[in-house]
Amino acid sequence: MKTFSVLKKAIFFFVFISILTDGQKFSDYRARYDNFDENDARALEFVNPYIKEAGKTNNYKELSQAYRDAVYFSKDRKLVYADSTIWAALLSKDSQTIGNAYLTKGSIYYFTLRKYQKALDEYLKAWKYLKNSDNSYLYYKNLYHIGVVKSYLGYYEEALNIFLQCSRYYNKPHTSETLPNLRYNRKKGYLNSLNQMGICLVLLGRYQEAAVLTEQGLEQSSNDKDFDLERSYFYKLKAVLGYLNNKDKEALSDFDTAIGAIEKINDFTNASVIYFLKGKILLRNEKDNEGIGFLKKVDSVFQQNNFVLPATRETYELLIDYYRNKKDHKQELYYTTQLLKFDKILSADFKYLSTRIHKEYDTQDLMESKKKLENTSYYVYTIALLSFISVLVFSVAGYYRTRKKSKKEKEYVQPDEDDPKQSSSVKTSRLPEHLVEDILSKLRQMEEKNFYLEKGLTQNQLAKKLKTNTAYLSAIINEHKGCNFNAYINRLRIIYAKERLIHDSLWRKYAVDDLSKECGFSNRSKFSKLFHEMTSMSPVEFIQNIENNKNNDGTVQD
Repeated sequence: MKTFSVLKKAIFFFVFISILTDGQKFSDYRARYDNFDENDARALEFVNPYIKEAGKTNNYKELSQAYRDAVYFSKDRKLVYADSTIWAALLSKDSQTIGNAYLTKGSIYYFTLRKYQKALDEYLKAWKYLKNSDNSYLYYKNLYHIGVVKSYLGYYEEALNIFLQCSRYYNKPHTSETLPNLRYNRKKGYLNSLNQMGICLVLLGRYQEAAVLTEQGLEQSSNDKDFDLERSYFYKLKAVLGYLNNKDKEALSDFDTAIGAIEKINDFTNASVIYFLKGKILLRNEKDNEGIGFLKKVDSVFQQNNFVLPATRETYELLIDYYRNKKDHKQELYYTTQLLKFDKILSADFKYLSTRIHKEYDTQDLMESKKKLENTSYYVYTIALLSFISVLVFSVAGYYRTRKKSKKEKEYVQPDEDDPKQSSSVKTSRLPEHLVEDILSKLRQMEEKNFYLEKGLTQNQLAKKLKTNTAYLSAIINEHKGCNFNAYINRLRIIYAKERLIHDSLWRKYAVDDLSKECGFSNRSKFSKLFHEMTSMSPVEFIQNIENNKNNDGTVQD
């Protein structure tokens, strides 16, 4: 009987220990890799048994957590593990677990891949499961990330409202107690929300409000090493405001204060903004070499990460102009090609925002510029080769020179159309008068047929239609029309638009996008800008002015 009692106690003790051990099992797995850093693949050696055990017991909440840990430590398979995290979470049928899984995948798209549209999709999926969650911290964490992506995509007002909600939540008085890590997470969330609010306010042109938030953030992150990184972001924001207010010396100093911590964590997004704005400051202070050096660093970020930020697009326009003025066609061609690549990614990842950015060079202009540069390079090499050959045949060249001298008309031999030096040097005073009159007459006839409405029309195409070359056409337009080819075409288009708007009531019902297309422009912004330059009114204002001045019979007053 005594033996049975001892055995019974032993069995009870064994069962108790088994239950206790089983309860601690999964946390014990996690304890084995707690000290590993993010992206340290060595931790997966300990994560994999955790995945295996959770799967074997069909504990899908733990399995989802195990896959989430694998995401953290993996370098190259983050998306694969993220999909597994979602798969296990869905099997758990727990809303909080599922929402957290979608948050994980969204963070990969946002932080690692910089695919903001896709990140937003995942965050919105998470929102479906977390919007009614009783876990308020997880709720606002999701909300914050939605705000960040909306801000990058250009929804600044919406994002500002989201960050305001987050800042109020994280700054609640009762959240400053309990565990140190909770206090740290909440303060970090509050500071990040303030910084993001500041960014939105800057992008909305509300600089004074942004300045107040910046000083608030700097004050609340001071004297605390745990928030050195957050403080760096506030210095970056302060520097941006300094740049906008032409306080160049202070802005450069604040950028220098911010950049160290930002580069340390490889935040190439914010680093590229700093390089871009430092470059612009140095250029406007006539420190060209230093300024161009920083702009080139932006291009290096683009090359290494295949990532674009709309705010830095002007980098390439500045580099193209710089090397064009230096007559360095090789570098000009390179940065023109880079800008085309930049715009291709921009249009894919920032569909909403890309339509709102001023582009000094639209895609068609860039393609034509690239072609001309390639032709120029080809022309230079061709001339070098021809020069070498001419030395070899110099002894027989006299014969051909003698024949050319006998032909008086050879004074007007057409120059190579691809040679910009020859094209720009032609003067109409050197051309036969009958030739000038012939081209002008043809131009007038073509104007009557509205040739300028052809979208993408180039000087070379027009020269072919007139049966002449670009050098002659360019010289005649410059001297007799008082402007270059592009200005001449655009002026005709705006005059045409004005006339149609005045005399055609149907045209006054068109949207500005449709008006620009009808007049041959490649984009609305270019049309609106030129229309305003010629009329001192926007197209909408011009239409409204016509409507306000109509006679009783519907005709327009002169």
